[in-house]
Amino acid sequence: MALIFVNIITLSTLIIFQHHLFLLFMKNLFTVLFLTTSLAGAATTAHAQTAVTFGARLGFNSSSFSYSGTPPQLNKATWLMGLHVGGTANISFGNLAFQPAIIFTQKGAELKSSGKEVFDGAPITYSVMVSPKLTFIELPLNMVYTSGGDHGFQIFAGPYVALGVGGRGSYDFTFSTTDPNLAVYNGSYPGPLKIEYGNRQNANNTQNTPNPTSAPPLILTFHRFDAGLNGGVGYRVGSFQVQLGYGLGLVNFVPKDTDGTDTGSKRYHRSFQLSASYFFDGK
Repeated sequence: MALIFVNIITLSTLIIFQHHLFLLFMKNLFTVLFLTTSLAGAATTAHAQTAVTFGARLGFNSSSFSYSGTPPQLNKATWLMGLHVGGTANISFGNLAFQPAIIFTQKGAELKSSGKEVFDGAPITYSVMVSPKLTFIELPLNMVYTSGGDHGFQIFAGPYVALGVGGRGSYDFTFSTTDPNLAVYNGSYPGPLKIEYGNRQNANNTQNTPNPTSAPPLILTFHRFDAGLNGGVGYRVGSFQVQLGYGLGLVNFVPKDTDGTDTGSKRYHRSFQLSASYFFDGK
């Protein structure tokens, strides 16, 4: 019975994580530069003085995946909550400021799929929910326009780069059949999910499942590097700043298949971020 679980889970989870198409980041960087240059032109003041302060940043993420090309079998992606924390700087020129940051952030999604198979003449219904949560060190480089200089409404935009440093997750496999010989296995079977980074998917063919009623461990492989664009709005009062932003990933994070082939399926990170920052007095 364990072999049935392994085959079904492998069929319904590993197909989505295939193929690698390298960076689109540099192409889109020119768009960001054009946008930030426009913001700079709108915010230029004749006698603005440069001020530099440093601060701490904390917030929440709501992230998911989008895909293009060949649809993956786990094509129902919903949003997954996470955290981010780190440090930031504010280099201001009047109403305009450059705010680089380095943050420890979580991204991921809840992926779902279901299907029907026939085994020895009996129908089998199954569903799989996979919840990978990846951990990144991320460097956003945002230009921020603040209506009142050090206070007021904000608009910001800029690129980001990120490096995967870990991750964890879980999955749940639900099995149902009318076959009297297999009906004893009807139920839900949660299993552990391991995240790894590389250029080719893990075949998941060396997993040991001594208990025939338990779900085998599952390994998912992602590309380590990510990059994209940020944009959003915010509000600042003195040393406090709150921002709501959206991150648009431009790098396909799906490695090639286990045999090195390209199936044409691509996936990208998408995330909303709600963050609060406090800047320490630089005087």
